[in-house]
Amino acid sequence: MNASERAALAEQYADADNLNARVRLHEEHDTADRDWWQWVFDRVDLPDGARVLELGCGPGYLWRDVADRLPADASLLLTDFSRGMVTEARGTLAAAGIGNGGADGVEADFATAAAESLPVADDSVDVVVANHMLYHVDRDAALPEIRRVLRPGGRLYATTNGEDNLAELRGMITAVSDFVPPSATKFSLESGSEQLAAHFAGVERYERDSALRVPEVEPLVAYAGSLSAIEREELAAFTDRAAERLEASDGPLRIEKSMGLFVARAP
Repeated sequence: MNASERAALAEQYADADNLNARVRLHEEHDTADRDWWQWVFDRVDLPDGARVLELGCGPGYLWRDVADRLPADASLLLTDFSRGMVTEARGTLAAAGIGNGGADGVEADFATAAAESLPVADDSVDVVVANHMLYHVDRDAALPEIRRVLRPGGRLYATTNGEDNLAELRGMITAVSDFVPPSATKFSLESGSEQLAAHFAGVERYERDSALRVPEVEPLVAYAGSLSAIEREELAAFTDRAAERLEASDGPLRIEKSMGLFVARAP
């Protein structure tokens, strides 16, 4: 990641506002019968007393939504390169009763850190979680760093998108701008296995079956407007295009999703 990309990312994720606009589209219009974070956690093997490191924790929504499923005496260290996100995660977990004697003794600590340089000792964590963030980092540096901190047999759980994720929505956005999601080109469900296999002994891939059914234009505009690459004039053009597609669909607009999870085991 070059300096300009890092600066743009820092602006995009200075706080949770932009992310929340995108999250709301999924939370309010997803067709799946299982909540995203519950689906992810169904595939996480978290033994009692596990030490867990999350990279790019954002506002900490995973732990908020699975607070009642955390094993006794687990220890969480949530990190993000954005100080603002770390502050939001601290508040999210406190509100969920995680840390400070809540959630059955689960401990929670927080740190501002980049995935390429982790403030964690070698072979010291059982689980690393990286939710929709590996496509933002220098994986040539971050993946060896993840391997360094994992104990032998420890696991990395990394969520990402497929290259065709939200193709209908992306088509409307790219028709009026040059935006291309980094997950489509850097670390996707299609390209992630090979990248992970260079550093881990075993890699499993899971894909969630879901779509969006969106009945009105506002959530689509909020999603597009949350992308830092979209200018005001482009957003106006997108709004017109999205309204036309909704009218033509004669009902809620169906947008196919491609999202999933890699599980990679440290040798």
